Amino acid sequence: MSSESGASAPEKALVATHSSARRDWKAKARSVKRAAKRFSKKVLGWLMIALGFVCLAAGFLLIIVPGHYFLVVVGLILILRNAYWARRQFVHLKRRHPNWIMPLRKLLRRNPQVASVFWQQVLKFERMVLRGRGQLVGIRRRFLRKPRTV
Repeated sequence: MSSESGASAPEKALVATHSSARRDWKAKARSVKRAAKRFSKKVLGWLMIALGFVCLAAGFLLIIVPGHYFLVVVGLILILRNAYWARRQFVHLKRRHPNWIMPLRKLLRRNPQVASVFWQQVLKFERMVLRGRGQLVGIRRRFLRKPRTV
């Protein structure tokens, strides 16, 4: 009762069952690996967001000390890369206040031109100070103005 290949029918069934069980085991192993990878990506994302907020807070606390502006930028990079809601909020701010967000956008690029951004901000600050004869008139005027309705 052997077939052409020399194996009996029950042996063929056993081999077929063994290969299907092996296939099922491999599929389960793949799905477990995918789930573990997804979970680790989520955890790593949340850790990066937390680290971003720590950098942001440290940058704002040390803002009076020169040279710690990069902590704010690093914190923003970490948060914006890992949080969808933060990216949406950043885009909203970019559209609403383009002149305020422009320096940050330039610093968040791959090859930021830090010196030019710094120089532009110095010139902008100087213009505000000189216009008001030593007083920060531009800031006061801008924040006391009623918002425009669209």
